[in-house]
Amino acid sequence: MLTAGRDHVTRALSGVTVLAIALAALTTAFATASWSEAAGSCPVTVPKREALPVFGAAGFNYGGARIRAQLYWPNGNLVAGELPGGGAFAVINPDGSIYAKVGWWHSVPGKLVVTGRRLDARAPGLRTRVPDGYGPRGFQPVGITFPTVGCWRVVGRVGRARLAFVVKVTKVRKSAA
Repeated sequence: MLTAGRDHVTRALSGVTVLAIALAALTTAFATASWSEAAGSCPVTVPKREALPVFGAAGFNYGGARIRAQLYWPNGNLVAGELPGGGAFAVINPDGSIYAKVGWWHSVPGKLVVTGRRLDARAPGLRTRVPDGYGPRGFQPVGITFPTVGCWRVVGRVGRARLAFVVKVTKVRKSAA
């Protein structure tokens, strides 16, 4: 009977050890990722630096040498509607969807294609407008319409170059008057 009790304790301690190792691995993985706890369970992308005040590759704060984007939403949270201090990062359309303009830069010649999907629930895909007339490389503005609030993964592609980021889309809460 005493041996059975020791076996039970040994198995329980082994389980705790495995759980502790798994939690340590997850903590390390999240510590090295670029994300913000402010967005809850949405692993938002937060650039490691502010954009430089120049109009070129260095002026776009997220990406690599071939494709970059200007991510200017605080802590990876895109808040739509008029902000308390005035201004807005995004507009709420009459149908409830959210429109934001994102600046992109690419050194790879070709047409930029931007797609995306919601990560935390089912939703229609986002809609994008990539206007012509900006040349085969360099600056490219993109209008992005998120059909719903939530956690969204956005992917830009030019040829074989690819850039992805995650943003948490919310709306300004109207105060009761």
